Amino acid sequence: MNLEKISQNELEELFKKSREYPRRRAARMFHEDIYSGSHVGLSIIQPDSYIRPHFRYNDESIIHYSGKLCSIQFNKNGEIVKKILLRKETPYLFLTEKTYHTVISLESDSAIWMIIQGPHDPKKFKEFLAGTPEENGDYQKYFEWLKRQV
Repeated sequence: MNLEKISQNELEELFKKSREYPRRRAARMFHEDIYSGSHVGLSIIQPDSYIRPHFRYNDESIIHYSGKLCSIQFNKNGEIVKKILLRKETPYLFLTEKTYHTVISLESDSAIWMIIQGPHDPKKFKEFLAGTPEENGDYQKYFEWLKRQV
């Protein structure tokens, strides 16, 4: 894996994968899991991609790359406390550790850069918001409700 750059061909493949993959998104991380510094990743999200609300155990910065997205933040009871559009005019969002959130794509081929402090520990990376549907479960009704909140 080339950790220093991403080519135009690699970008196009990532966008294509997000359109074809069943989860309707694709991501590329630019650092090995053991790297202790900030981990940078690019995530392409299509409008019909449900991302289960979750929090990270570390602070997270989200930077707009393309399209239009909405970050929805929740309290621990699952109530919406904040909505922020991510687009060219408002490109940056900082989430403190343990901030429950999700991101909804509002346009095809929307993408964000994610920056999360490493090293990556899959056992202590994120925690899902209790009571929200799993991504491989029956989430459609909840996802439609989320989209109406934007």
